[in-house]
Amino acid sequence: MKLNYTHRPLVYLFAPLLVVGLTLAIGSQNVQAHKGHAGSTVDFIKKKAALKEMLPAGAKIVKRKQPLKADGVEWAKKTYRVELDDKLYSYYRATDRQSNVIVGAAYVGKTNYRHGDLEFAVGIDADHRLTQAAILSVNEKYVVDFEGNVGTALIADYAGLSLEELIAKADELASSDKATREFAVAIRDAAVLLAAFIRDAN
Repeated sequence: MKLNYTHRPLVYLFAPLLVVGLTLAIGSQNVQAHKGHAGSTVDFIKKKAALKEMLPAGAKIVKRKQPLKADGVEWAKKTYRVELDDKLYSYYRATDRQSNVIVGAAYVGKTNYRHGDLEFAVGIDADHRLTQAAILSVNEKYVVDFEGNVGTALIADYAGLSLEELIAKADELASSDKATREFAVAIRDAAVLLAAFIRDAN
């Protein structure tokens, strides 16, 4: 029997797509499997309680959602050597009820930590000084990483730092344990982001 080779080019065309599709599907399943191994989320402090410590009492608090403008991205990179994305962010802005002047801001974020998630929060005042930083939650498997190194809930070592001092602290911790250095970077980037939003609004 004579074989017909007229459709072989189609096989060659779709074979790579099939391989890519299978690879993505398997990769996605592996990520979910690893996340499952990290255990359930362990809360150290509720978001509302953390924000209360970070934002000034009596101020008007509004949750805002806005993109970081290209000018803000450039300012963060030039001033603090921090590279931010020009994407949409959610954060909390505190303003004086009489004058409507910005008196503080806070950010709640989540970043990957090993095969799980680290949820954190940071607040700054109008002078871009940190009011407080916190670890809200991590996966059960990694609680020991934070309890033994960074701490949990409110992290007193960060309160009161200027952005310059925060940048220096993150640089100093770059060779520290994974939990310590990744928390420092997350807080650094979030604090600079808040400063960029305050700067843009003034």
